[in-house]
Amino acid sequence: MGTTLEIGNDVLWGKLVKSWATGKNYVDPNAAPIPIPRTLDELLATAAGINLSITFPDGMVGLAVIQYSPQTVVIKLPPKAMVEETEAKLNEPNAKYPMPKFYEDFFGIPLPPLLHDQLFQLHAARIGDYSIRNCG
Repeated sequence: MGTTLEIGNDVLWGKLVKSWATGKNYVDPNAAPIPIPRTLDELLATAAGINLSITFPDGMVGLAVIQYSPQTVVIKLPPKAMVEETEAKLNEPNAKYPMPKFYEDFFGIPLPPLLHDQLFQLHAARIGDYSIRNCG
């Protein structure tokens, strides 16, 4: 456990999620499908089995895996405490928005620093996108 969510390999994590969503194995196309975990321990065991490190914030003990139909609008609300914790961090001097590193990796340039108000605008935009966007 730790203080923040850390995914050791974002591409491998994405392949694992795609595997669960489709029933195909995107991690190893020649292997059997990867079962959807029902507990946090099962998730961590599955990740370890494909050499994927995942660290969850302290206190996370449950797991909810949700798959919905394309005809259903799903609005995912983040936990209030997580929103408020990020806002507090964004109010600290020299704050940076916690963007996943894979954006810099794929675009090949460091993301530019943002002004204080822009940090909160980006935070709102990312929460809004996270809450309603379907994968694709």
